[in-house]
Amino acid sequence: MRLILRWLLTSVALLVTIHLVPGVRFAGEPVWVLAAAAALGLLNMLARPALFLVHALTFPLACLTFGLWTFVLSLFVNILVFYFVGTLGWGFRVDGFPAAALGALVMSALNVVLSAVVGAAGRAARR
Repeated sequence: MRLILRWLLTSVALLVTIHLVPGVRFAGEPVWVLAAAAALGLLNMLARPALFLVHALTFPLACLTFGLWTFVLSLFVNILVFYFVGTLGWGFRVDGFPAAALGALVMSALNVVLSAVVGAAGRAARR
């Protein structure tokens, strides 16, 4: 159930990102937004072990930069995943790296906000 909720939140964040970010657009059936959101989630999940290995290998650099290196590396991987999903041809398009960077930032922020709102609503409902 949690996975389905996460997928739906990512889909909503992707729809809002498409409407807010110039250079990120969608033309096609609405079901392809769900597919693009699933692809984003799957690719981020697959990139996580490789990212963990890179973080472990570059731990001294992360210490020297007070964690900024870790943030930049994670952001760069998110941008690459966002751009790659935009090239799959499912109706979701990203016009270049700057649009992918802004889209990934907006979508990440929206995911954080939506997850917090849904998490708070879920905790309030359990009380």
